[in-house]
Amino acid sequence: MLDLLVHVSSYVTPGANAGYAAELAARLDAFLTGVFVAEPVLPLPTAGMPSMVSEIYAVAAQVAEEARAADGDFRRFAAARGATHARWQVAEGPLAAVLASAANWHDLLVLEASGSALSAGIGTLGEVVLTCGLPCLVVPDQYDRAAALDTIVVAANGTPESIRAAHAALPLLKRARRVELVLGVHAPVYATIGWQPAPNLEEHLRRHGLPLVKRTLDASDDRAGDAILAAAAELSADLLVMGAYGRSRFSEWLLGGATRQVLEHARLPVLLRH
Repeated sequence: MLDLLVHVSSYVTPGANAGYAAELAARLDAFLTGVFVAEPVLPLPTAGMPSMVSEIYAVAAQVAEEARAADGDFRRFAAARGATHARWQVAEGPLAAVLASAANWHDLLVLEASGSALSAGIGTLGEVVLTCGLPCLVVPDQYDRAAALDTIVVAANGTPESIRAAHAALPLLKRARRVELVLGVHAPVYATIGWQPAPNLEEHLRRHGLPLVKRTLDASDDRAGDAILAAAAELSADLLVMGAYGRSRFSEWLLGGATRQVLEHARLPVLLRH
């Protein structure tokens, strides 16, 4: 049985990602864990910092206590969407650190893509995707379709991230009626390993018996995100699978260009793997 983890940003009104995660858990007969994070938000240093910090942590503890009372509500929410194996957890601490800790017990993390998550230079969503150690399924905050897996687009360009994403998605790909493999061009890098024959993603996916259709993506790096989304829209895809590309924490943006482009404009769930 797979273990799905969903970040629930509001214990009063779970978002679109929570509903999607519950429906997906029902489809996969998976165990679902909903987690709410009471995150103390510390201000910039001021003269009254010690007392202010104490108050902030007290507020976070109170929110966590209120959230723990939502256990029954979340289980009923999940059960109404077919997820009969569900539980509720509450944690206090930095969001990315909490989800990275919870990820040790799970196979897939379901997140919500909201405007606020991408507004900062080092976006919270990007930090979670790049550091949690799990494939992440990101659901747009206004997504109102069922968790279908009929048509799935896999975008790959030969990088380790895109290969890991495609492999991580296999349990979902095997339930699809159509899998479109969109291959982009990636500049070769120097390698110390010489494979004979070289690993091939198309062959790997076909070996798993997937109903695969292949196309080549003809787009420059700065237009790759738009081209991937256009391919997904053309097929009315239910899910997009792609690698998550990141940069140093000292960069202006934590997420790479194509990854950020897709997350900002996607109207369908996106499964990412760093």
